[in-house]
Amino acid sequence: MSADKKKTNLDFNDIHVAHGLAEVRRQFDVFMENVSFLPRSPPNEAPAAVDLPPPESPAPSLIAEAREITLEDALKRFALISGTTKVWDEHLHRELKSTAFRAEVGAAVAKQFMDASEKRKVLEQDVRQFVAARQAAQKGAGGVGEMLRRFTLLEGTEEVWDRKHWERSPLKVIKHIFPDTYDIWYRHPDRKIVPKKNVVFDPTRKVNPKTHINTFQRLPLNPVRDLDKCRNIRALLWHLCNCDDEVWRWMVRWLAYPLQYVGSKMDTALLVHSDVHGSGKSLFFDVVMRRVYGEYSATLGQHQIESTYTDWKSSLLWGVFEEIFSRDKKYSQTGNIKQMITGATARIEKKFVSGWEEANYMNSAFLSNEVLPFPVEPMDRRFLVVWPEKTLPLELQKGVGEELENGGADAFYGWLLDQQLGDFHTRTKPPMTEAKERLISFGLPSWEVFYRAWESKETDAPFHTCLSGDLYHVYRKWCRAGGFHQMDMNRFSEAMATRVKKKNRLEYDSPGGFGRGIKKGVQGTFFLMHAPPGGKTQKEWLSECVRAFRDEIGAFHEEQPT
Repeated sequence: MSADKKKTNLDFNDIHVAHGLAEVRRQFDVFMENVSFLPRSPPNEAPAAVDLPPPESPAPSLIAEAREITLEDALKRFALISGTTKVWDEHLHRELKSTAFRAEVGAAVAKQFMDASEKRKVLEQDVRQFVAARQAAQKGAGGVGEMLRRFTLLEGTEEVWDRKHWERSPLKVIKHIFPDTYDIWYRHPDRKIVPKKNVVFDPTRKVNPKTHINTFQRLPLNPVRDLDKCRNIRALLWHLCNCDDEVWRWMVRWLAYPLQYVGSKMDTALLVHSDVHGSGKSLFFDVVMRRVYGEYSATLGQHQIESTYTDWKSSLLWGVFEEIFSRDKKYSQTGNIKQMITGATARIEKKFVSGWEEANYMNSAFLSNEVLPFPVEPMDRRFLVVWPEKTLPLELQKGVGEELENGGADAFYGWLLDQQLGDFHTRTKPPMTEAKERLISFGLPSWEVFYRAWESKETDAPFHTCLSGDLYHVYRKWCRAGGFHQMDMNRFSEAMATRVKKKNRLEYDSPGGFGRGIKKGVQGTFFLMHAPPGGKTQKEWLSECVRAFRDEIGAFHEEQPT
């Protein structure tokens, strides 16, 4: 291997050991220059050489040039304030009058936005809650007037929706808070009331705010456009991706998409596992990303997954699952995981309360220090599997902590909002990684491992048409040699039929064995990989296949007709 190739394969830990922290900082600064959104050097100037990722990488660039706001941008960023011509800016959490909105996006886009049927809407009184700019209290503040503005009775329950604290509250509680005016409020003709089913969690803001109560308010952070404030956070993510350019680009877009399109449910999830303790996976996914999602995020474990009560799923946009299965539960809960990732709704069961269905907006990251946290299917399309290979350098860990104390999460949020997504969408298939291939192999049943070995010509048996009983004979010998658990013949035959064509009661002439003569017209079950060649009957061809297969494996055995 050439010296240049060796240098390309170095990562920051190796550079740190060989050349010191100063060289790590220099090379990382050069790399970050190449993924910033405002070019820092003239377009014609040759970029400085960097180690990670390699300059010749074919992966699409993350560099985004400044551009005008499109209708698509406006639809995902703004919401019409119902009953007005004003809009609410989801990113900067501010109210814009129509003239300011036109100045922000341009007259053409402003008109297209107002005419668009898919635009989101919010209530003006909710906007005032968001920006903490309530109007002066009306007469009766602290009494009936305040109660009429603050509480909405949930029809069919003994609860109200409290707009001040943005939560459900029992009637008996507010009766204690407002003992003198409770009865007047309860009988007041202007008291607001909505069906309990109209209290929804809808971060897409598609429900009618005049008829529904949307429990989603807003994401907690205000985006900051300052790359220097989140340099170490981005370096942490690059470190977790093992400096793999393809994994990095997919993961960045996966993180960015549901923030740019709030309420998007990804059909994929992240599985980051490693036996390397202190790689930084919890620091990024549990600490950094939970800062971005705030109250709409949670760190969950085995107790929540196995609990009868599932109210922890309610009103979540981001879920971090740490070591969720014990060794004896890894295979029994895979259906639950699939439902969480791709299910459109989630069943919510809460103690002492009737269960209900809620739209599922939660995107998930699964973290583990186990080699096999849970099985992943061979044809899986749900998981990006990453195996961090190195311990997080202490200097980088310290740098991330300092950034989090000084607006780093706001800057990282702003950086994700500025990502160009290209053709990435909620169902974009994650790249296959070595970690995923290894995880798939760990979870395969013995017949599947055998089939792969047989197909790859790693067994004594030729990969061509044969009797199911002859192949089972080879399989049993292979299991004994490799220490695999054997399946019975019927299960093995049915399992193999999912990979190759199986047909019963086909006639052939058995070559016999052990001094016995040829048996004419025997019937058996065959795995068929090829069609009979021209000029031969099926019986003649199958007889030749049986003879050739047995000659190849070097063993004759009495075939048991099926």
